[in-house]
Amino acid sequence: MMNRSIGLALVFVLCASPVFAQSPQPCDGLRSISLANTVVTTASLVSCSFTPPGATNPNATIGRLPAFCRVANTLRPTPDSEIFPALQPGSELGWNGLAGPEPVREAVEFFQFVVFNDPKWDFRTLNFDADVASAEKTASQIIDATDPNLRPFFERGGKVLLYHGWNDQLVAPMNSVNYYQAVVGATKNPTDSIRLFMMPGMTHCAGGVGPNTFDRMGVIEGWVEKGEAPKRIVAEHVTNGVVDRRRPLCPHPQVATYMGTGSLDDAANFTCK
Repeated sequence: MMNRSIGLALVFVLCASPVFAQSPQPCDGLRSISLANTVVTTASLVSCSFTPPGATNPNATIGRLPAFCRVANTLRPTPDSEIFPALQPGSELGWNGLAGPEPVREAVEFFQFVVFNDPKWDFRTLNFDADVASAEKTASQIIDATDPNLRPFFERGGKVLLYHGWNDQLVAPMNSVNYYQAVVGATKNPTDSIRLFMMPGMTHCAGGVGPNTFDRMGVIEGWVEKGEAPKRIVAEHVTNGVVDRRRPLCPHPQVATYMGTGSLDDAANFTCK
C-alpha cells in the first residue's frame, strides 16, 4: 500500500491582552498545549496592525489592535499516517478556500462519487484508517502520480521542470519539495533531467506579491533542444500590464540572495546560492 497523504492542519489564533503581549515570552506557554496525536511546532507573537488589501491611503492602516499568538501544530492521527505538509507562512489570506464549517467540496465529492459511489456520504463519518485505505484501493492506481522512479522517462531524454509558489494557499509547497527529493533519491544524476524552482510570493499556480510569470516553454525548449539546463530563471511580477519586479528563480535548494546594493526589484542584484 502506498503512503497516505492527507491534508490536515491545525492553526490556533489566540488574542493576547496588552499586558500579556508585553511579557518576555508571551506565547511560550502555548507550546505545552496537550492535544491528542498532536505536536506543537511553533508559537509566536504576531502584531495585529492591518492594512486593507489594495489600500492606497497610508492612514488606512488599522493600528493598536491586540497582538495574538499564532500556534501551528503537526497532527498525526495514526502511527503510520503520512500527513500532507502544512501551508507556508505568507499564504494565510488564502486559507478560506480550505478552511470553514465544511471541507473543500472537491474532497467531499471524491469520497462520495469515486470511493463510495454514494452521493449521500457524510464527511462527518470519515474513518481515517478504513476510509483512506478504501480510497487508496479504489483510486490510487488511476489518479496518483507519486512514483519517484522516473528513470524510464529520463533515459528517453525527457526533462521535468517543476515550479511551485511558496505562498500557494491550496497545495502545500513542501509537497513538491518532498517529491523532488524523492526523485533525487531514486534517480541517478537527477539534476540532468529534473529541476525544481520554488517561487517566493506566488500563490496557487500564479498570482501573489512575488514574481509569478516566466517563459516556461522557452526554458523547456532550451533544455531539451539545446542541452541548456536552467541554472537561473528570471521571473516577473506585473501590475496593470506593467512589469514592476524581476527576481531570479534558483534551482532548489539554492535561493535568490540579495547582493547588498541596487533595487530589490531588479533581478541583476540577486545571485543564486
